[in-house]
Amino acid sequence: MDLDYIIIGSGSAGAILANRLTADGKHKVLLLEAGGSDRPLRYKVPALCVACIGNPDSDWMFMSEPDTSRAGRTDMLSRGKVLGGSSSINGIIYVRGNRGDYDGWAQMGNRGWDYDTMVGYFRKLEGNRDGISDTYGKNGPVAVGELRGAPQLSHVFVEAMNEIGIPKNPSYNGEPSEGASIAHATQHLGWRWSTARGYLRPAMKRPNLTVQTGATVHRIVMEGRRAVAVEYKYRGQILRARAGREILLSASTFNSAKILMLSGIGPEAHLREHGIEVIHDLPGVGRNLQDHAAVHVKALVNRRTTNMDENWLGKIRHGLRFATTMSGPATYLQSAVAFTRSRPELVYPDLQFHFGAFAFDVTPEGIRMLDRPAVTLQPNVNNTRSRGHMELRSADPDAPPRIYANMLSDPQDVETLIAGIHVARRALATRAFAPYLVSEFKPGAGMQNPDELAAYIRETSNHVYHACGTCKMGIDNMAVVDPELRVHGVSGLRVIDSSIIPQIPSANLNAISMAIGEKGADMVLSS
Repeated sequence: MDLDYIIIGSGSAGAILANRLTADGKHKVLLLEAGGSDRPLRYKVPALCVACIGNPDSDWMFMSEPDTSRAGRTDMLSRGKVLGGSSSINGIIYVRGNRGDYDGWAQMGNRGWDYDTMVGYFRKLEGNRDGISDTYGKNGPVAVGELRGAPQLSHVFVEAMNEIGIPKNPSYNGEPSEGASIAHATQHLGWRWSTARGYLRPAMKRPNLTVQTGATVHRIVMEGRRAVAVEYKYRGQILRARAGREILLSASTFNSAKILMLSGIGPEAHLREHGIEVIHDLPGVGRNLQDHAAVHVKALVNRRTTNMDENWLGKIRHGLRFATTMSGPATYLQSAVAFTRSRPELVYPDLQFHFGAFAFDVTPEGIRMLDRPAVTLQPNVNNTRSRGHMELRSADPDAPPRIYANMLSDPQDVETLIAGIHVARRALATRAFAPYLVSEFKPGAGMQNPDELAAYIRETSNHVYHACGTCKMGIDNMAVVDPELRVHGVSGLRVIDSSIIPQIPSANLNAISMAIGEKGADMVLSS
């Protein structure tokens, strides 16, 4: 096979690359995906993501090492392993982030990644069909719209936030981003709209694109300091494919860094420890790991909530509603969002809230839905200061990496979450919630002391599936790729996915991952 490009990973960015690089018919492209097809129904109905996350058929199910910043807890760090990657199994909420996020990237030396430039790429991917906001693009491959049939308590949440000074803002993906709204999502008429559906399916009809599922990449083959081929396992055989132009690594924040290190690109001492020949000493590979630390404020209410429907009768009822109206709980999990500042002197929001008309506990046996009607207000830190890292467990390509989340290593992140708890409590004390609120359930109204709240946060906080940053973009000595996404110190190789994020934005990561794919494709085609 005479190839121009090989793309490793078909996720939120990789599927876009496959589409854009084959559009003019001039280039032959091979797309390698470790997972399988996104055809089954569980990848199409948003609420069925609970059948995808934690399922080895569709999720890498990475496990973190004990996190000393959070009472030694471990987490399952899900990443999509299917066509469309995490866009096929995520919670579908669509958030761009704000001007400060991307202008901040540019100020770090990443020319061309400023907010005004990135808005063009967001609009390029967006296909807004219901007119909810003029800020969206109308003709892009990924449908974006307001959630359909959001529960009454989601509207109560938006009203409550407005009552405490966080205004209603149905255009939260424009400027200003501060405010509360029913969530916008990558869906149309209730159906999930992944990059597999929007970008990859049309491209798969083209003769110049070959897609191999069930193909697990072991390493990138280098000739000197140039990437020339990919070694991968497919149907029990070790195969090798060569690319005449470039190899594009789009395998997620965990697998992209892992593949670089297995290929001899990474921290020299660490590679030698595992007997890997060092092609280029690049100390930033695997560092700069970030996620949005979040905490749950749960309250009991006097209206039925979806956690009460974790039974066959509830599932049948929600399924019938979806079949007849294409709306309701089958089309969402969390249903409203809000962005606010913990301190008035801040220029941009440092807190994001997800609201869900349900509540659950995390137990050693897994997720257990609460047996009483309840809601969850979940604040998370926007621009996380804490940093983790990942490294190889061994030189065996099948061995999962060691992941050190270190999610609350910076005390400022804990202080921000304490502020988020106070905002949530103010919202629950409003006139809007008064007809529905029974009592605060967790952490409990009696917990007021800052030290007690900090302990609650360290014992119960969680990530929100927004891992990024392990192949940092930049011009400093810990950067892995330059602003053109080319890996420093070698040629013929780029990383194009959420691992290149230098500072996590104030947003769920699917939108920016797609924008990275669009911008990355332009960079490849113009080189």
